[in-house]
Order: sequence, then structure tokens, then C-alpha cells
Amino acid sequence: MTKQSKSRKVDPKPDTATRVALAGAAAGAVSQTSASVQPVTDPVVLDRLRVFADALRQTEPLAKAGTPAAEQAAKAIREGTARPHGLRPETVQRLATSRRNPSELMAGPNPQGKAAEFVAASDLPGNVRVSPDSAARQDLLRVVPTRDGTVFAPNGQVKVGGAQYVADSLIDMAASPGYGKVGIVDARFVNPDGSPRVSPDAFTAGQARRLQDAGVELRPVRDLESRANWTHKDIERFNRDGLDPVASHELDTLRDDIARAYRPKGMAGRMAGAAATAAATAAVVTLVVQALSEGKIDVATIAESAGEAALWGVGGTAADALLYHGAKAVGLTPDAAKSIAGTGVAVGFCLIATGADIAAEVQAAKAGEISTADAAAGSAMKAALDVLPLALAPLGLAGIPILIGAQFGGRWVIQRVRDGKMERRRKFDEDMQRTDHLHARIDRLQADMQRDNAESDEIDRLLETLVDGQR
Repeated sequence: MTKQSKSRKVDPKPDTATRVALAGAAAGAVSQTSASVQPVTDPVVLDRLRVFADALRQTEPLAKAGTPAAEQAAKAIREGTARPHGLRPETVQRLATSRRNPSELMAGPNPQGKAAEFVAASDLPGNVRVSPDSAARQDLLRVVPTRDGTVFAPNGQVKVGGAQYVADSLIDMAASPGYGKVGIVDARFVNPDGSPRVSPDAFTAGQARRLQDAGVELRPVRDLESRANWTHKDIERFNRDGLDPVASHELDTLRDDIARAYRPKGMAGRMAGAAATAAATAAVVTLVVQALSEGKIDVATIAESAGEAALWGVGGTAADALLYHGAKAVGLTPDAAKSIAGTGVAVGFCLIATGADIAAEVQAAKAGEISTADAAAGSAMKAALDVLPLALAPLGLAGIPILIGAQFGGRWVIQRVRDGKMERRRKFDEDMQRTDHLHARIDRLQADMQRDNAESDEIDRLLETLVDGQR
């Protein structure tokens, strides 16, 4: 006969595994929302993106091979070079019609000056290209479409540096054949009327007079030097990790936000948030459990459940901080350290919850409340519920209601299935008892019949003996 399962009293608060899973999700949700990428509105960063995009445009060929424009571009490059022996025809054609790799943008002995050329080309009106010849007498070419084709006109030299260097190099340029007299410089060197500016942060009176005597025409570019510094860094970073200035700014801002969230003040706020979220979540689940199981509300039990969940939430946040700082100590970036810490804490909570569920199932099986098969199946199903916070982690706080529904609903379904099996087992046991009673009655009837048959045989024998005696 099958042993009848013992009935279990319904616990008016969520089991340990549920509270651990909810607290872990709460800690992960607070961590998930502690740093997020915001749209970039900084005009400086947006200007850097514009200059960077124009710098990438400079990698495109000046003209398509085999076209008249290609011949015009090759002519401008050949006639504009300052190389003592000129350029070979095949080199000129390659410079005019070949696409350059972004890694070549900063090639050469003066990458800062090359970055300034990209800034100037992006600011000057019209289609201005940086000469692909690093030894060109004029750094920029203005591309002008005409009725007879395309004209590539020299468009000046870009100069950055101190006032003495800028003044001397522009004066030498004006005196050198083929270099022209157009100097593109930082706006701080130029007055609104285009004349050299005399100021402590610009030219001296003597330098300004020499530039005017040399007939140098100055064209100002706003913040040329500082923007050239940014452009140089932006191109180098793009060549290193493929990020444009906006993406780099977003990543740097995110990393700063993450680092700030893991400082003592940020950790205190995150712990408080995790504790509050975990406590509120556990209180709601406990309230639902009580309403559906007992039909009455026990405030003390709700407070106890909320307090335990709050402790788990604080512990999870503290563990997250320890893992983060450990990852940072070995040289990981803040975003990578945060990812490792968040994953480690989530996995840890899932393992704790899964272990608690398995222990509860084993204990129930040993107590005879469920079968070994039920314990194995229940452990597997509850383990699936316990790893659900990992899947819902990207949702942040929005995933908490889903997790509550899944945890409560999943465990309710498991219990309902077991209650149904227990009811069927109880009925089966009752049927087996009735069958046993019927078998016992049949056995008693058979014994009575055998006794009656024996008595009848005895009477028949006596009658036969009596008849034989009378004969």
C-alpha cells in the first residue's frame, strides 16, 4: 500500500529562495539604473564630431581615376609640391585618386599641424581639401567645379604654435616662391578687420608690422589650436578603438558615472535603494501569499519578510562593490568592472536561491511530504525560476514586477500540481483501503463457506453411518 503524504502547513511568507531571488533582483536593478548613457548636447563635443567627420572625408580620393578631374587634381599636386626632386607621375596619380586609411591621417612629423589642417578645412567655406602631399607648399586645396571641369586651387598654409613661430614661418612663407601669402591661424592672432592682432596672447607690435610688410593675409579659425588638440586625440582614439568623438564622450561619461556610483556616497545611496526595493518587493509578495493562503494579513510577518529581504539587498550591493573594486584593482575599466561585478552578484544570488530550493526539496522528500521524483522535478523547475533574474537584469526596476509574477506564479503552479497529486494519492489510498476491506470480507466468507462445507460433509457422513446401521 502506498504511504499517504503528510500535509504541510502553508507558510504565510515567501520561502527563503524566493526572498533571496527578489532581493538579488532588487540589488541588480538598482545597480543597473545607477549609470546610463545620456544624449550628448555639449556643443564642444558636437563640434568635435563635425570636424572629425570632415577629417574622415579627407581620406576620400580627390577625384575618380580616369576622369578629367583626376588629371586636374594630379596637376595641382605635382605643381604644388615642395619636394626638391618633385613627384613621380605614378605617385601623383596615386595621391589624387586613392583612398587613404584613417590611420594615415596623423602620419608625418607634425601630427598636431595636420590636425589643425583638418579643423581649418572643416571651417572654411566651400569644398576645401587637405593636400594629400605632406610636402605641399600650400596645405589646403579649394575644389571649385567650373564649366570646363574641376579646378583645384591652392588655399593657404595652416600654422599653429607660439606667436614667434607663427610670425617667422608666415614671413618666410611669403618670401618663398609658390607658397603664397595666405596664412590660416588661430583667431586670437587676428583682428576683426583681418590685421595681425597685437596682444600679450597674440603678436607683438614688431611681429605684426613685419607680417604686414611681408603682405601676409591672415584668415582666422576659431580656437584652432585647442580644437586641433581634440581632433588629434579623436583621430588617434578612432584608430585605436573605432569610436567617434560622441561615442567616446558617451563612454567616458558613462565610466565617470559608474566610478561615482561606486564611491562611498554613491554606495550609500545604492545600498539604501536596494534595501528599500527589496523590502517593498518582499512585502508585496508576502501580502499576496497571506491573502491567498490564510485570507488574513499578519503585519509582523510582512515586516519580518521585508527586513530579511532588505538585508539581502544590502549584502548584494556590498558584494557588488567588492567585486567592482577588485576588478578595478587588476586594471579593468569601470564599465568592464561593473559588468563583472553585476554578473558575479547575480550569479551568486541565483546559486544561493537554487541551493535553498534544492535543500528544501530534499528535506521535504526525506520527511515523506513529496516523492523523490517530485523533489527532482521541483528542484529543476525552481532552479529555472531562480536564474530568471539574470535574464531580467537588463530591464532594471521594470523587471521587478515580472519577477514577482514569475516567482509567485511558478511556485504556485508547482504547489498546485503537487496538491493535485496528493489528492489523487489520497483517493488512491482510500480505494486501496476499500479493496483491502473487500478482500478481507471475501476471505472471511470463504472461510465461513469452507467451515459450512466441512460441517455439511460431517452431517452427510453421520447420516450414511446411521443408514448403514439400520440395514
